Amino acid sequence: MEPWIELNNKVLAGSAVDTRFDTDALQVYFQEKVNPNTVFFHDLAEKIRYLTEHGVWDRAIFERYRPEEVQAVFDRAYSYKFRFRSFMGAYKFYSEYATMTPNRTRWLERYEDRLSITALSRSETVEDALELVHHLVNQTFTPATPTLMNAGKANTGRLVSCFLLQDCTDNLDSITKTLAFVAELSKGGGGIGVEVSNLRARGEALRGIQNVTKGVMGVAKMLDNMLRYADQAGQRPGAGAVYLSVMHADFSDLLNAKKIATDEDARLKTLSVGATIPDVFMEKVRAGEDIYQFYPHSLFQHTGREFTDIDWTREYQALADNPLIRKKRVPARRVLEDIAVTQGESGYPYLLFEGHANRANPIPNVGSIKMSNLCSEILQPTTPSYFHSYGQEHRDRIGLDVSCNLASLVIEQTMHSGEIGRVVGAAVRMLDHVARSTSITEVPAVRRANDEMRSIGLGAMGLHSFLAGKELIYGSPEALEFVDVFFAAVHYHARKASMEIARETGFVFGGFEGSRYQSGEHFAQYLERDFHPQTPEVAALFEGHTLPTRADWRQLVQDIRTHGLAHSFVMAIAPTGSISYVSHASASIMPITEKVETRTSNKARTIYPMPHLSDDTEWYYEEAYDMDQRRVLDTVAAAQRHVDQGISCTLFVPASATTRTLQRYYLYAYRLGIKTLYYTRLRKTNVQDCLSCVV
Repeated sequence: MEPWIELNNKVLAGSAVDTRFDTDALQVYFQEKVNPNTVFFHDLAEKIRYLTEHGVWDRAIFERYRPEEVQAVFDRAYSYKFRFRSFMGAYKFYSEYATMTPNRTRWLERYEDRLSITALSRSETVEDALELVHHLVNQTFTPATPTLMNAGKANTGRLVSCFLLQDCTDNLDSITKTLAFVAELSKGGGGIGVEVSNLRARGEALRGIQNVTKGVMGVAKMLDNMLRYADQAGQRPGAGAVYLSVMHADFSDLLNAKKIATDEDARLKTLSVGATIPDVFMEKVRAGEDIYQFYPHSLFQHTGREFTDIDWTREYQALADNPLIRKKRVPARRVLEDIAVTQGESGYPYLLFEGHANRANPIPNVGSIKMSNLCSEILQPTTPSYFHSYGQEHRDRIGLDVSCNLASLVIEQTMHSGEIGRVVGAAVRMLDHVARSTSITEVPAVRRANDEMRSIGLGAMGLHSFLAGKELIYGSPEALEFVDVFFAAVHYHARKASMEIARETGFVFGGFEGSRYQSGEHFAQYLERDFHPQTPEVAALFEGHTLPTRADWRQLVQDIRTHGLAHSFVMAIAPTGSISYVSHASASIMPITEKVETRTSNKARTIYPMPHLSDDTEWYYEEAYDMDQRRVLDTVAAAQRHVDQGISCTLFVPASATTRTLQRYYLYAYRLGIKTLYYTRLRKTNVQDCLSCVV
């Protein structure tokens, strides 16, 4: 075993946690692994020359700046004398982000190099690059993995990895096009959501022949196989999710594909699944009534409308009363129970409460929200594309899919900076540059969305670690107040930055005219009261920060009406993984699952004690599986009121939890107005737990 791994493992030696071993492991890792195996360059000019000549860094970047400007950015990065605060952070960075020689034996980049080249590549001027590298090195925010990993490199993967496709309309040309698009996005590292509710159900008519269609599962199986085939050169598996309405006649078939007892031929091994749930379904659940699930082709034949064009809550009764439309009757509570059973076995499906998503949709003039992404935090309108056979491509109609660019604020470092506005402004400008630099010509509806809508998703990580460091209980009234105030301020500064970019560049996203942004309706809550701390504990956290007032919001709303916005959406809270370790923060805004995490990577066990973990803070690190999940949902709801898209919200339940418990959480989340629920994770009882139960 490597000496740094051995030292790191001693963090958990005995019954106590000794973080001194983590510091020792970090030092030994650099002394014996990183430093001796990093390629030495005499100066920056030699490093740039070598890396551009060998096709590592993009030569075009250095043509935009004078040599002294490039030197200034690198000098600033190194001037902070950055030190990783955990072994896991350094191990993750040098294992996954820092560029290595082709044989992966030596490093070509140090931490400051990766962030300097990221800042230079994602900026237009040296002033912007100097500002950006300041935030990146000090970790006030962190780009999503594709941006941090690929920015500034030549011949590398994309900067964006979040896509939604609604191309899967009910004809074979569309289906085969969608498969090709999924393969194209997957090979570049994309996580893809595909809406499949318009597909005919199993046993519908085709060319007038009754009971012959294979249904949604036929396409889902093809997508499942495609994602396993089109991976990232074997380095990372393909990943995607299909979203299907609970009103679709094939919904139970899709659920069954993720159950343990499913026939191997029907099992979806790679593909994730999501359930789109309208308000009318939840109303039937609460009333204990039956609900009809519809056959899309029959629905189209008798209404002339696609399945996803239906407003199920408003139009349900008329469609249910139409005897010509084929449908089947099922108890709504039984369907919800089946969802809970499947989540208990596999963690799926994700849940999208489309009524909540569309009531909060700021651009209903563009379209409705019908689906989400692989991590259930992206919520934007989509419109379907229509494709025709070879030789008739001129008849194709390109719809509107979704491409979203992500980054996350590190809450502790953002708060420590004392300048939420400065941090958020820099993050939005970096994300805007990523959007402008992205052009996925192979998937035309994604390219159109990026060009016209330019959506971005600024999220956050490290909520639990920040609260524990301040000796506040996750989900407590004070913690909820902090979340409310913090995300209200982030929303203000993100909108302000988007308005300023529109004012400076003249670019306004395609659906601004007629939107709830233009009318001011989307900002109504901020004109009614100030989102400022009410308790002394929370007020102390924001000491030194200038928080927006109602007067500030009134001026901003007026400026938005005058200048518009450059981005259709600005916020989304993703589930942060590796970047949380690098940034030394707990993941996203979720509670921690372990005070000291144990991970296995490359057959080596690594240990990660939570930030600030000590005898004084341990009590504030209540683990998620021991926590009433209503506190998690309360926290998400407090943030959701300020987040224009969604939040990846995971439920953590013990193995003893019943399906009734899960259903209560679904209903509670719905009552709070939460838009999506991500995974449900069950903590399995291990052998040691079983033994301790009987001792």
